[in-house]
Amino acid sequence: MIFLLVAYLGGCTYFLFAKGDSLPKFQKSGMILWLASLLDVLPDKIIHTLLFIPIIPLTWGAVRPNMVITKIVIFWSGLIFGVITEIVQHYLPYRTGDISDVAADIVGSVLGIPFMLLFFSTEKKKRK
Repeated sequence: MIFLLVAYLGGCTYFLFAKGDSLPKFQKSGMILWLASLLDVLPDKIIHTLLFIPIIPLTWGAVRPNMVITKIVIFWSGLIFGVITEIVQHYLPYRTGDISDVAADIVGSVLGIPFMLLFFSTEKKKRK
């Protein structure tokens, strides 16, 4: 699971730091445009949100925390990763750091928590 987490974060980092013209045109897909218009946000925010949903469940699965402090850090991992990537983007000449992107990252991370709870509670029941 650690490999999957590292690979996913690597892919996220590529999408978050790459030049806009080298990225796939996800923002123009039907579902992204539909969600953006429904929620009255830019398509970029939908992509940030969707990109961050798996971070907490993958981190939880990779680390398998026992200590409370580790669990707290994992719950904050989406925020931490989002803030770090936006700070780096701020210093890239072809990107901009944006606080609303951090907000979308946080929303995605929070939306990932129910998936984590569902998956790991089901796994715990299977072990019993």
